[in-house]
Amino acid sequence: MGEWIDRGFAYKTENPGPEKGPGLVVLMETYGVNDHFRNLSGRFSRWGMTTIVPDLFHRLPPERRVVSYADRETAMSNLSRLRDEEAREDILRAMDHLKNDRHVDPDRIGVVGFCMGGRLAFLAAEWFGSGIKAAASFYGGGIGAPKGRTPGQTEVPLQGIQKITAPILLVYGEEDSLIPEEEREAVEEALKAGEKSFRMISYPGAGHGFFCDDRPSYRRESALEAEKALREFFSTSL
Repeated sequence: MGEWIDRGFAYKTENPGPEKGPGLVVLMETYGVNDHFRNLSGRFSRWGMTTIVPDLFHRLPPERRVVSYADRETAMSNLSRLRDEEAREDILRAMDHLKNDRHVDPDRIGVVGFCMGGRLAFLAAEWFGSGIKAAASFYGGGIGAPKGRTPGQTEVPLQGIQKITAPILLVYGEEDSLIPEEEREAVEEALKAGEKSFRMISYPGAGHGFFCDDRPSYRRESALEAEKALREFFSTSL
């Protein structure tokens, strides 16, 4: 069972096991820390990890921080207000909380993000170097773009690849209209050129948000396969 911590800054679920395990930062979509992400927190904790889902919109009024998947306009408006330096601050705060948790091995911190959070998970591997032991990005838009898609996205992920020391898992849907194939190819080429450890998976017939069972774009078979790949990735990397 999870709980909100630090006056609503993040949702946290403890590792239920008797021994210390990894800590995992889970980075949300533009729709906020909703039921789906609270459920994910619990699911990942059952894998033996203590998970924390920072509310990256905690600076916004409470009524704006979680929006319906049908309300894309508000979600995009919220995204436009988030600055990369704020997200970096929040991710570091979440990592520090995990490192000080008695259930967590502070040398085994990972990150996974979805959509907006997928880009930030990739950046976290650059920002925090060896402090991140494994990073997974699900349909992270803008990783391979030459510039940010909003004024607050000042970081260009592919320019910082050499700072990455962790293995990377990148998950996409082949039918994702929000992340062009050439962008995915740019990410793959840059990681290869940088001699980084990574795996990229693209699922046929799946689009953006296919992993979320609360979205119309959910594709059960692809989601189950992606979850298996993610669990294997963390079991070997964390």
